[in-house]
Amino acid sequence: MSKYSRKLKIIIAKRYLGDESSRQLSREYNISSRQIRYWGAVYSFNSEQSFLPPASPYSAKDKLKVLTKMQTEDWSLGHTSAFFNLSSPGTLFVWLRNYESLGMEGLRPKKRGIPMKKTPIAKPKAANEMTKDELKDELEYLRAENAVLKKLDALLQEKRLRAKKKQK
Repeated sequence: MSKYSRKLKIIIAKRYLGDESSRQLSREYNISSRQIRYWGAVYSFNSEQSFLPPASPYSAKDKLKVLTKMQTEDWSLGHTSAFFNLSSPGTLFVWLRNYESLGMEGLRPKKRGIPMKKTPIAKPKAANEMTKDELKDELEYLRAENAVLKKLDALLQEKRLRAKKKQK
């Protein structure tokens, strides 16, 4: 999610391109003048399509095309990212760094999130199938679990009593 709305970016970019100083706009909106100049460049290349998110995430081939265009045209990170309507030159910098260190593999989209461990769910044995030691262990576990639940219930009741006393 962007810190600034698309509508605000377009308004500021139009004002900047309409010969207003980036410093003046910077003071007025409390946004860095560099950011305002970047938004102006994005808007000058992409007009009303500016600041729209891509329809789908960039594939490794798409990223490579952007980097190739930057290298062949000898464009800066800022110019290239503005031309391709990227959210910031930092995005392009990350692509470039990953490509230089890992090659094409560095441009492939990464899987997000924490991988789930697939642990099999152990089905509890019937009491007549358990050994004497397993039954003792389960009894001990259940007693401990019961004690924890009783303690939790006592704490909740104590908390309710304190809340009632405060209301009076």
